[in-house]
Amino acid sequence: MNAETSERPVVDPARAHVQVTEDRDAEFVAFVGTAGPYLYRTAHLLCGDTYQAEELVQATFERTYRAWSKARAGEPRAYARRILMNLRIDGWRKERRSSVTDDGVVPISPAPDHAHDVAVRDELGRALRALPTRQRRVVVLRHLLDLPEAQVAGELGISVGTVKSTNARGLARLRSLLSASAIEAVPEFHADGHQVLRQARKAARRWRVAQGAVAVASVLVVVLGLLLAGPVRVPGIGPVVLPGSEWLREVLGLDGRGLAGLSSDHVDDVGCTRSDDDAPTTPAETTAADWGDFTIIGVIDLADAHAVGPCSDGADVAVDHRIVLGTRWVDVDASTLGAHESVLDWSDQDYLFDGDRLTGPSILVAQIPSKGSREATTVARTEQIDGRWSYGIGLVREGDRAAWFETTNTQITGTSPWTLRMLDTDGSVKTVSDSAALKVAEAGAVALSDDMIGWTTALTSQSTGCTKALHTAALGDSGSSRPNVRERVCALASSPGGVVVAYQEGSGGPGIGAGDGGLTVVELVLSQADTTTLLSLRNDDLEDEPVSAVGYDDGRLVLAAGDVLYVVDARTGTGYQLRGESPAAAIDVSGETVVWSTADGAAYALVSRDGAPSVFQLSRAQGTVGVHGDRIVWTAFHDNAATMTYGRVRW
Repeated sequence: MNAETSERPVVDPARAHVQVTEDRDAEFVAFVGTAGPYLYRTAHLLCGDTYQAEELVQATFERTYRAWSKARAGEPRAYARRILMNLRIDGWRKERRSSVTDDGVVPISPAPDHAHDVAVRDELGRALRALPTRQRRVVVLRHLLDLPEAQVAGELGISVGTVKSTNARGLARLRSLLSASAIEAVPEFHADGHQVLRQARKAARRWRVAQGAVAVASVLVVVLGLLLAGPVRVPGIGPVVLPGSEWLREVLGLDGRGLAGLSSDHVDDVGCTRSDDDAPTTPAETTAADWGDFTIIGVIDLADAHAVGPCSDGADVAVDHRIVLGTRWVDVDASTLGAHESVLDWSDQDYLFDGDRLTGPSILVAQIPSKGSREATTVARTEQIDGRWSYGIGLVREGDRAAWFETTNTQITGTSPWTLRMLDTDGSVKTVSDSAALKVAEAGAVALSDDMIGWTTALTSQSTGCTKALHTAALGDSGSSRPNVRERVCALASSPGGVVVAYQEGSGGPGIGAGDGGLTVVELVLSQADTTTLLSLRNDDLEDEPVSAVGYDDGRLVLAAGDVLYVVDARTGTGYQLRGESPAAAIDVSGETVVWSTADGAAYALVSRDGAPSVFQLSRAQGTVGVHGDRIVWTAFHDNAATMTYGRVRW
C-alpha cells in the first residue's frame, strides 16, 4: 500500500450504512409485554369475566402473530384491538343473548370481607353486562379506551351520529346502575411473552394446515362441480352441460325443488265435524253509512273477539295441533302459507341483523307439518350482490310461486343494493329486477298473481306512508317489465287474479288521476295493460289515515287505515269496520276468511257463516298468521319459546 492509497478511506462514508435485521419473534414478544395490559383491560371490560378476557387476549395475540408483518407496518396495538373487537362481536353473535339480572338493576351488597377495589370492579363489570350490546361496545371504545367518535364509528361500522346517540343512552343507563363509587382499574395483566409466542406459533401452524386442507377441498369441489354440476356458463358460448351433470342432478335431487312437489302426511290431532251450529258470533254495532261505493252495515270492536279452541268448544276456528319451535322463530306472514300446509321461511334469520358478515347464502325452506313436528325442505338460496352474500326480505307467495328481495345490509341507513328474485313453478329461481335497473330506489314490498309480479320501491329506507312507486313485470317467456306504473303507493298485496295496489290519487300522470291526492284508490292490476278499480273513496272516509295494508280474494276486499280494518264484499256492496288498538301490519285473505296481524303483535281471524261475522284472537304477543283455503296457521312467542299452531275453519 503506497502513501496515496493509505490516505484514502476503504469505504465511502457518504454511501456507507448499517442494516440491522430485526428479530421478528423478539419484536412480537416485546409487543406482548407493552400491549398486553391494554388489550386485557379492553377484553375484561367487554367480557366482564377474567377467564373469558384471558382467552380473548390469547386468541388476539395468535391472530396478530399470523399477520405480524402487516401489523408491525402500521400501528400494531390498533391492529390487535380491531382483531379483539371482531372476536368479541363474533362471541356475542354465538351467545345470542346476554345474561342480565332479573329486574334490570345491578344489586350492590356491602361486602366487608372483600377489598373495595374488587367490589367496584365487580360493580362495573355487571353494569356493563346489563347494557345492550351496541351501547356496551360504544361506551367501552369511547370512554374506557378514549377513542374519538370518528374512530369508534369506523371500528364498529356505524355512523358518527349513531355513535353519539348510542353513547348518550349508554351513559344514562350506566348512571342508573352504578353507585357513586369511583371506577378502579380492572385486574392486572400477567403474561409470559415467550409462552404467548410458543402458543401463537402452534396456532399459526394449525391454521396453515387447515388452510391447506381447505384449499385442496376447494379445488376438488370446483373440479367436481365443473364435471358434474352443470350447466356451466361459458363466456361467448352460453350455458354448457358437462358430462355427468344430469346424473348428478337426478341423484342429489337438485331438480324439482319447487313448491309444486311438496306433500304432507299431516293428520289432525283433533277430528272436527261440520255439525256445531252453536258457534259464537261477534256482536256488531248496527249502522248504515255510505263508504265510497259500499255501505258499512256494522262496526265490530276487536275487544269482543273470541278465543280459539278444540272442536268441543263449538268455535268456527278450531285448533288441530300445536308445534313447539323452541327459540327458533317461523314467520307465518301474509302469503307465506300455501298448499300442503307448507310455510315458507328463511332458515338462518338469526344472521339477518348483520348481512355484512354472512359467509354463505341464506336458505329458503318450506316448513311442513309431520307427525307432531315439522320437516324443512330447501326450495331456494340467495346469491351474492357486489361480492357479498345477501339475505331475503319481503317474502310473498302465490300458488306455487314465491318472490322476495335480496339485499346485503339493513344496518346502513339509506339506499342498499338489492335484487328481486322469484321461485317459479318449475323450481327454478329467476332474477326479475335489481337496484341498478331502478337506480337509487330502495326495496319495498312484493306481490304476485298468476300472470305477473309487482313490487314497490322508495327513495330511501326511511320513506313512510304513501310515498312508494309500483313496478310490474309479466311472467312467462316475455318477462316484460314496466317501471313506475303507479306512484304515491300505500300498500301492495297478492291475489290469483292480479296484483292489488292501494294508492293516493294524483299518481301516474295525466289520464290516471292527476288530482291533489284527495282520493284513495284500490286497483286490481290484471296485466301490463289492464286494470280494474275495486274501490275509490275520499281520504276523509278513511279518517285521513293512509292505507297501511291491503288484501283481496274472490270479491272480498280488506284494507287497514290507522287502527281500523275495513272488510267489504264487492258482490253485495256491503262491509264492516273492525276497530282495535293497533294498526294492521299484514293481511291475508282466502275466500270468506280474513286473517291479519297487528303492529303490537296480536293476530286475528274473521270468518263469516251465513253472512254472520265471527272474530277470533289467535295470538296476543308477537303473532303472525296466514290462511289458505280452510287452513289457518299462526305463530306466537311466549315463555321464551315460539309455537306454530295449525287450525282450520270448521264449516
